Amino acid sequence: MKKLLLPLFIAIPLIACNNQTTAQEQDTKGEQSFKSPGKPSMKVEMDYTVSKERVAVGETVDISVNFTGKQQPSHANLKTTDNMVLHGNTQLNLQKSSGGQAQHKFSVTPMTEGIHLVTVIAEDAQESHKKPFAIRIIAGNKPIEEYLEKNGTLTTDESGEKIISMPAEER
Repeated sequence: MKKLLLPLFIAIPLIACNNQTTAQEQDTKGEQSFKSPGKPSMKVEMDYTVSKERVAVGETVDISVNFTGKQQPSHANLKTTDNMVLHGNTQLNLQKSSGGQAQHKFSVTPMTEGIHLVTVIAEDAQESHKKPFAIRIIAGNKPIEEYLEKNGTLTTDESGEKIISMPAEER
């Protein structure tokens, strides 16, 4: 009897584990397809205001952020693209409050013409979830199209379809 129970104790958890999958299986017209549940992330949204979206080179921009949603982050990390100076700390310590929503302010200064990004990564240390947000700052007075990076050349093939020829990137 003991020899019979031991394999049952091992087999039951294995059978239970095989029934759990991370992707949900869907049967569409005889084909099997899977739908991924996606990455876990915080249920938080960010509202922000920018003193000026389009500035001159060297002009300081004041940014105010406010986090809303089901979860409140405990802190937020700030990162900027190259040629942009962040004034102050690279981390915002956020107070977890039940009632009022506090706005958090910081400043940046673009040092060259172009499109610059400030990345705000909201993080809750207790649940180890992160969610990134981006804020765009345009330095200079040229049209936005002139600042965009061109990745390839646009051509038309024999059938009239447009094709973008992209250069290969070696690493």
